[in-house]
Amino acid sequence: MAYQLSACGVLRLSDCAFIPQDSNNRDWLEFQQWQLSGGQVLPADGGLAETGATGTLKTLANKWLATINRQP
Repeated sequence: MAYQLSACGVLRLSDCAFIPQDSNNRDWLEFQQWQLSGGQVLPADGGLAETGATGTLKTLANKWLATINRQP
């Protein structure tokens, strides 16, 4: 499993799911457990100008574009 930091949570790279910092969110709890067991989270995209929503949106957009380009 791989995760990337964002301004308000993390991006799970396997399925491009955004996981907010919410203690009631099952995915957030799984991420925290993964991190406690030694998982290394990737830094946010780019520098300060691209952290948070901008970097996350670029990542999601690029992954989405890659999937639609493979469709017949």
